[in-house]
Amino acid sequence: MKITWKSLALVFAGGSLGTLLRFGLDITLGSFFAVAAVNIVGSAIIGWVNSDPRTSQISRRQFWSVGFAGGFTTMSGVALLTASGLTATLSAGQPFSFQLFGYVLGIFALSLLAYWGAYALGERLTGNNVRPVEDADEVTA
Repeated sequence: MKITWKSLALVFAGGSLGTLLRFGLDITLGSFFAVAAVNIVGSAIIGWVNSDPRTSQISRRQFWSVGFAGGFTTMSGVALLTASGLTATLSAGQPFSFQLFGYVLGIFALSLLAYWGAYALGERLTGNNVRPVEDADEVTA
């Protein structure tokens, strides 16, 4: 894929919109719950976009998957939550926080399930369940 001004503009516009929405959720829900919500919902958005034939154009994927969902999700927020939570408890002389570890593990697991579920639902609802042929030798004329 060649990087063009159009693709940069699409990713920037989508990313700006996703980031603003994430910021709004962060203010509304609070950081702790917003981190989980945006990563799970953002993963579902990427799953849907990847399965929907209406978004098969590269420009639509640049806006929705790379831009919007990329700006909306926050893996750096998960990393910061993990690092600050674990280092704060350990540096304070407290034991390892299995609750925080479970929370972060839950975010990852639910994000993967959200992607898979949205992808499967998108395939089913749009009828886009034809798998590409993996080997060109299997195609007959």
